[in-house]
Amino acid sequence: MAVDTKPVKRVKRKRRRKPREEIVDYVVEIDGWDWGYSFSLNMERQPIDPYHEFRHLQIAGRLMTPTGLKTDRVEISLLPSPELVEEKRKELTPIALGSLSLGPDGVLGNIGIPWDALTPILQMLIAGRFRFVLMRGARFRHRSAKLNSLRLETKLTEDDPLPEEWAGGPPAAGLQDSPGPEKIEVGGVVRGAGKGRSAAEGREV
Repeated sequence: MAVDTKPVKRVKRKRRRKPREEIVDYVVEIDGWDWGYSFSLNMERQPIDPYHEFRHLQIAGRLMTPTGLKTDRVEISLLPSPELVEEKRKELTPIALGSLSLGPDGVLGNIGIPWDALTPILQMLIAGRFRFVLMRGARFRHRSAKLNSLRLETKLTEDDPLPEEWAGGPPAAGLQDSPGPEKIEVGGVVRGAGKGRSAAEGREV
């Protein structure tokens, strides 16, 4: 005797949408910097360029916002790239400007910048003018965070994300007037032993 079986209805499972990453602002007060440079012959078998040149800038400071991390020490490496100059970067499809990683000694960052932005940034650091680094990106997840913007400023304004201790507004030192350019905004994606100046003290270190 045959038994009639009813067709089983397949229940379509709704795919869970991936939650959007929370975007936060990272504000660093600069207290030192270092600059490294190397130039050598390219020893690859079929080099595209017979020379190998590497330059990068490290900026150190205190993380003012966000709070709650185990450390407030930050070291950011700005890596100049000829591929990020305006006439070459139009064909790129970047997914991030750079990234932050949380290590035992502090927060480490790697951010690509246009090759031609390095000189004015160095000039401002040598003069002790730049005092803050402002970055925007995802909140830390699995000890890392992607970044989508970078700013270097001589001062903070009320429109910037201010630390809790500045609830009444930036102190007078943060609103000082100074001639010349006040910020450089750049876009795009081995520790160097160079000589630099402390942005806080304006002296060689």
